[in-house]
Amino acid sequence: MTNIKVARFYLPLLIIFGMFSSGLAAEAERTALGLTTRTGSNSLPFVIAEEKGFFKSEGLNTIVVVMQNLVVLTGVATKNVDYGGTFSNFVGGALSGLPVRIVMAVMDGSDHVLVTSPGIKKVEELKGKIIGTSSFGSTSHSEISMVLRKHGINPERDVTFLQIGGSASRYAALESNSIHAAMVVPPFNKIGRKRGFNELLSFNDVMRIPFGGVAAHVDKIREKPEEIVRVIKALLKSIDFIRNRKAEILSLMEKDWGIKDSEVREGIYQDIVGLYSRTGIASDEMMKNVIQMVQEARKTVANVPLSNIVDWSFAKKANEELKKR
Repeated sequence: MTNIKVARFYLPLLIIFGMFSSGLAAEAERTALGLTTRTGSNSLPFVIAEEKGFFKSEGLNTIVVVMQNLVVLTGVATKNVDYGGTFSNFVGGALSGLPVRIVMAVMDGSDHVLVTSPGIKKVEELKGKIIGTSSFGSTSHSEISMVLRKHGINPERDVTFLQIGGSASRYAALESNSIHAAMVVPPFNKIGRKRGFNELLSFNDVMRIPFGGVAAHVDKIREKPEEIVRVIKALLKSIDFIRNRKAEILSLMEKDWGIKDSEVREGIYQDIVGLYSRTGIASDEMMKNVIQMVQEARKTVANVPLSNIVDWSFAKKANEELKKR
């Protein structure tokens, strides 16, 4: 029975990676960057870098591939995916000894907001309820676990977690009443509020952590350091575009995110624009926060050097090269 379960889990991954690898055969320089969704503030710099040609401007043929959170980590750890665009799951992976490192932080704070069903107006009312998360050990799971503990709820005993996927999937589950709460990113918190759901709190009200980033296998770091620098430069350009081209970002929100309400678009932009990192480097304090959050969620106390989790040398070099232009 165990072997059957393992096969069922890994077979889809093998199919995804096999299909992608066959595509790579025709274009050896193409690199894949895994995200859980193309919609939302965390994904925005990656999508902009792809669609506005910032990857190409750095001589890269990088494509954004949407996959489940666990698949992003597994893909990078097995070298089937070149880069991961998520953060806390790679912190957890590095803490558990996987050969991965975070090389860039995209945001200097989480944009996750706890959204609940219309009848739930306090965190304490989540006891006994169903909560959606992308996957166990993911950012959304770690964040909500910490929020629950701070409000006297045991996340292992007092609630039920469902692994659903990215914010779009979690919000859809809220709308279908399959779950009672979820941490989601913009635009889903604003959409939900318009439709009667409750925004209980922003995770930044609880703790400041880096959110979103770029992670790579240690072999990639050793073998292709210049490629990593170019990926980071492209994303820093993308972040600069987000800050300085507000009208185009609002237009993208309407066209690609489906946000027709101009007031909602404006609110989302104001909420997220200040969160993007100017350097791609997270402070040691924020890294301690995210490590604490992940360890609490996973019930681990591994004492791992920060150098086994992050390597900011590439981001530092990317900033230096961009300043020279």
